[in-house]
Amino acid sequence: MNNCRLLFSLMFVATAHIAAAFDVPVTFQHRTSTAFGQSVFVLGSLPQLGSWVPNRAIKMVPSNCSGSECDWTVTIALPAGVTYEYKFVKRWDCACCWDNPNISCYGRTDPGSIEYEPGPNRTGSTPPPPPPPCEGKTVFYISSWPSVSILFSNTQTAAWELRPMQRVTNNVWRADGLNRMGETNLVFAFTDNAGNWDNPDGVPGRNYETPLDACVVQAGQIYNYWPPPVVSTNRVESFFITPSNGLQPRTVRAYLPRGYDQNTSKRYPVLYMQDGQNLFLGMGAFGSWNVDTNVANLIRFGKLRELIVVGVENATDRACEYTPCALSSCAGKWATAQRYAEFLIHDVKAYVDSRYRTLPDPANTGIMGSSRGGLISVYLGWEYSHVFGKVGALSPSFWACAATMNNLAVPPKRPIRIYLDTGTVGDFPVSDPPCNPCYDGLVQTMTARDNLIRNGYIIGRDLLQVFGFGHNHNEYWWDRRSPQAFLFLFPTRDEPNTVLDTHACPPRVTGFDATHINWTAHRGRTYTLQGVTNEQFSLSLVWSNLVQTAPVTNPWDYLQLPLPENHRFFRIRQDSLPAWAE
Repeated sequence: MNNCRLLFSLMFVATAHIAAAFDVPVTFQHRTSTAFGQSVFVLGSLPQLGSWVPNRAIKMVPSNCSGSECDWTVTIALPAGVTYEYKFVKRWDCACCWDNPNISCYGRTDPGSIEYEPGPNRTGSTPPPPPPPCEGKTVFYISSWPSVSILFSNTQTAAWELRPMQRVTNNVWRADGLNRMGETNLVFAFTDNAGNWDNPDGVPGRNYETPLDACVVQAGQIYNYWPPPVVSTNRVESFFITPSNGLQPRTVRAYLPRGYDQNTSKRYPVLYMQDGQNLFLGMGAFGSWNVDTNVANLIRFGKLRELIVVGVENATDRACEYTPCALSSCAGKWATAQRYAEFLIHDVKAYVDSRYRTLPDPANTGIMGSSRGGLISVYLGWEYSHVFGKVGALSPSFWACAATMNNLAVPPKRPIRIYLDTGTVGDFPVSDPPCNPCYDGLVQTMTARDNLIRNGYIIGRDLLQVFGFGHNHNEYWWDRRSPQAFLFLFPTRDEPNTVLDTHACPPRVTGFDATHINWTAHRGRTYTLQGVTNEQFSLSLVWSNLVQTAPVTNPWDYLQLPLPENHRFFRIRQDSLPAWAE
């Protein structure tokens, strides 16, 4: 194959577009003995290891116990290319010890209750990620100003830097090489160099911030695709559904994200939420989650995927529908939770998928709720993982159905990403559990978390467990913790960034010889190697598709394919993205 030729570096198929930092699963294991009521934790220098703050240490899970001596293990996703220090520590794990490990459950101050292992700190490191394909991040800014500069927090100099932006077209400005690709946050604002500033919401001192490696800023909004000139705002629609299996009829509300009306080729992930009457527009007899506001704020900075949120109102049979275990108060309704699952899947989801432009597969479908709504969400994710691939459970009422909690330890591991959280104070309603004071069900939630770890879940990758220190069991705190759940379940790093891979840092061939071709590639993209057998090049060549790659799963990668011997000219095509904004 001496006459093979690379026609040009790369050919692109038109599409219009975070890369997030790489992570590495690291397993920590320590065999030691503990006293009754103690657990072993890992505590270290990285935020993922608690940043040396005792109440943020990561609890490990015991196994292979002989008397009081056990193997304590946990696997945590750490950033690639870092060194760190850590220690194993012992501390009390009682329900009221989490906020302040020096306080026992009886209110006794015990400064010696945290036992650090003796000797110098242990050290570790993670392998570096592949080098980024481009130098720094890129920001495009749509503005009619005659001159524009970007003021950004330079992480390499630890100072603010004012950098002129370059005009691309009449109203499009561009700045390249901002900090480093893969960094988790870029903070910036714009000025016309004549004393005027563009800050979010027009508030002086408030800055834009985004994890995206390339973005477009238009009218105070950040995008990972090129937006249409006019973008509709988010809105909430309502409809009424009568279940086909005899459950009570109810109202369902759907939050539609910005640009839904203009981006007619784009399809959206969907999050289904329980207690829909408490979610949107400040509604809720006991307070509101303010989901529409929280989601819109995360989307506007390119942190959260544009998604549809569906809120399903509860019925007067709420406890029966949301509790997978048999309840004596639900006479003749022991299977109501299963019927509720059928209602959500066959009535609500079917209707939403037919009415809206959704991505209906499990990887793009989530379920979330709080209290018993959190309990039923875990049940639905575990038992119907072929439907729901993302699960959010805030203050879940595992006390009401221990079987759901215990099943999380039983293989096989489900292909789901799960968020759990709990407050640290307060009781459930008096009419509910026998465990008051329950500390927001902390003990049961930690048991569920430990069961998931035993089943192979990795903290920071497919499991996140969060404490709300000082939080108790109500909508006020679920409103404040829910953004963490949204971000873990539907971050923009899960989808392609066509500003990055088409405009800012398009793929390029990095190696070509008689046998192989190498090129840079981006997350979520597939690539097709094309070739022709003609001896001479002409513009009328008919290209054949030879090989298509699988979607890239890393933020970026360097791909390689062998070259067939019977072809003479080759090119790499970045394939178009179905169901994406053009």
